[in-house]
Amino acid sequence: MRNVLSRQEVINAVERKGCTNPPAFLHKFWGMGLEEKYGKQLTELADLYPDDICSVFYTEPGYDVSPTENPEYRFGYKDYHNAERHSIGESVVLLDDWGELDQFLAHFPNPSEPGNFDVVEEAAKKAEGRYKLGCFWRLFHERFWSIRGMENLMYDYYDETDNLKIIGKRLTEFYKVIIDKFAAAGFDGIFTSDDLGHQHGPMMSPEIFRELYFPLYKEIIGYTHEKGMHFWLHSCGDNMLLMDDLIEAGLDVFHPVQKGCMDEQETVRRFGGRITFLSGIDVQYLMPNASADQVRQEIRQMKKLFNVDGKGMLLAMGNGIMPDTPLENIKAALDTIFEEG
Repeated sequence: MRNVLSRQEVINAVERKGCTNPPAFLHKFWGMGLEEKYGKQLTELADLYPDDICSVFYTEPGYDVSPTENPEYRFGYKDYHNAERHSIGESVVLLDDWGELDQFLAHFPNPSEPGNFDVVEEAAKKAEGRYKLGCFWRLFHERFWSIRGMENLMYDYYDETDNLKIIGKRLTEFYKVIIDKFAAAGFDGIFTSDDLGHQHGPMMSPEIFRELYFPLYKEIIGYTHEKGMHFWLHSCGDNMLLMDDLIEAGLDVFHPVQKGCMDEQETVRRFGGRITFLSGIDVQYLMPNASADQVRQEIRQMKKLFNVDGKGMLLAMGNGIMPDTPLENIKAALDTIFEEG
């Protein structure tokens, strides 16, 4: 088993300059219920397969509790008589009436709340020469979705584009503060999510993506590059029709190239050499249903396909490993990820 890769080796992989073995990141992506099922066995197994990347999430203001200065709004949900509804998993639309937009913007969370970067600064001290990746989930589409609700958002794409652009500008201002804070702590990249795709295509037309999202992506990725950091994106589903725009916007790393949604060979043929893939191992079908040997064979094939000439690939799970996955399959996957050659 190889040693942890250095910061420079990961940079070389991200920038497609060559790396002996693909860096491993999110290879220990435990889905809900997995740790409860396997307990100590999983913990002991995880210790054998180190992280090539030091990743850390800052404490997002208003994610779990309302900011003190904003008692009514928080990022994604409304606190208004909400506790019982959250306990049964029912989400509450934050902005259900565009007439409240000014009030929503007035109560926007503060990106510089005291203590929200304490955990980041502590993690940076323990990076031990590794590449440092600053993380937050939900960028633009996912954030609009949580603010307006999915059904409302589908109509908004046609009826309320200008208002979405207003929120997008405010989100961009918010993220720039967060990016500044990660840069000041010496981080090498930003990793966020925006599930733009469903099983058979993007959730919005390419024309809508180009008008609404492309300028936002270009601005936030460009700003990240100005600060000397790479930009990584997780997006589930079929993103084939959006990849050229994401690449033009400057995206450095794309995760996961979801099995069953994006044709892997076609993805490499069309986009390889222009973007780096954090290639995701299939957790939906392969990991829970295949044999350990089949898991090993699939990951070796992924390395041959994506890691051409030792360039353009990092390895991860496609998403959280589900609790119906046999432990021997998890071990087989981790063994093969770290396999030399």
